Amino acid sequence: MKLLHFNRLMLVSFVLLLVWALSSLLLLDQVTVDSPKVLASTKKIKVLIRTGTESSAMRQISQTFEADTGIQVEFIELGRDVYFTSVGTQLLAGTESFDIVAIPNTSIAQFASVHAILPLDPFMNNKNLTDMPSFDVSDFLSTYQYQDMTYALPTDISTHFLYYRSDLIPNPPETWDELFELAKTYTKSNNPNSPTRWGLAMPAVVPEERSKIFASLLWSFGGDVLNEEDGKVLLDREESIQAGKYMEKLVQEKVVPQDLLSWDFARTRDALIAGEIAMAAPYWNAAYPMIKQNSDPNKDSIKIALIPGTRDRDGNIRRVPFQHGWTLAINASSRNSVDAWKFLEYATGKRGGMIYAQQGGVPARRSILDDPSFKKTRPDFALILKSMDIAKNEPSISYYPAMVEIEEKALAKIITSYVKPEVSFKDAASELRQLTRKMNGNSK
Repeated sequence: MKLLHFNRLMLVSFVLLLVWALSSLLLLDQVTVDSPKVLASTKKIKVLIRTGTESSAMRQISQTFEADTGIQVEFIELGRDVYFTSVGTQLLAGTESFDIVAIPNTSIAQFASVHAILPLDPFMNNKNLTDMPSFDVSDFLSTYQYQDMTYALPTDISTHFLYYRSDLIPNPPETWDELFELAKTYTKSNNPNSPTRWGLAMPAVVPEERSKIFASLLWSFGGDVLNEEDGKVLLDREESIQAGKYMEKLVQEKVVPQDLLSWDFARTRDALIAGEIAMAAPYWNAAYPMIKQNSDPNKDSIKIALIPGTRDRDGNIRRVPFQHGWTLAINASSRNSVDAWKFLEYATGKRGGMIYAQQGGVPARRSILDDPSFKKTRPDFALILKSMDIAKNEPSISYYPAMVEIEEKALAKIITSYVKPEVSFKDAASELRQLTRKMNGNSK
């Protein structure tokens, strides 16, 4: 059955690749890495974006952009449940219905590899379009490339924090071992006097949430899923298995909810506010302003810190927080790529970033997160900067969705105690090696 399922997955993957390849042939004439064609401005661009905080903030940015440039911005908003499917279908089909698209950094390689989005370097390096000293690429916390070309720039950055109840835990744990001991203390099934039901929780739903949350654990133990440079699979290495065993221990000792696979971002946040849990880690930085805006009295006792790590023989602690960015890219089929770049430059620039921050977002610019005007209103910005100095991205590979599906199935088996971590990760690593060989054109 596993072989049949894998063969079906490979068949679907190859069909998609064939569609991508055909699409790319149609798009090749529209792509240039020399210099973008300066077309007569239509004074209107369309942006495909996901409904939510990002789109609300982007609308605010568009108002000042329109006033400054006279270029109108029309937003096409889609719900979170259909967004990824719709974006992929439209980009790969060569649609002209939008000029700019908001995508996570993990989707860039998929679309860049088939020329569905434009490289941005020709726009950035064109002195008639961009004042590079003012735009200041070095100010970005992260930029996203594929084959040494920049294809997207971030509007928003995310990373993982440790959240803890400071009325119960005066000093946050430095290591995962320390966190585990505290989690036992504040789990009612282990300690009847505990004021909280569980010592720890984190989101573990799919799609992608489970693997992203686990990444901060995996990397701090010295493990990884695969090496982006050569595609070498690392999930069955001892360091990776140790991270899996730690997750298994959390479940078996019942210091996390037994229905953890159904916990999402909102459930974790609400449990912190309601006093159900003593800690949340790894957990998204985005929850902090939401918690502080809540009216519950518990909010004042909830503090944030760097995620824990593992201590080496010299006493140093290895912390590797996960980082993730939502970006803007230009549709390769856009008929107005120059005006699209003008908006992309503005939205990801310092002025657009400041508006984004004022609307509650987390711009990916160091100068804004370090701006003194946010010291009191957004104390989380300082910790974001500290985390980003040691944070890491997931692999930027064209077969990212298939990789994540394999990893998430392996994690589900560990969290449900269905299979031991060493077995689950060994099986997943075998699947990943078959996948990488197929994607690299080597069936052996």
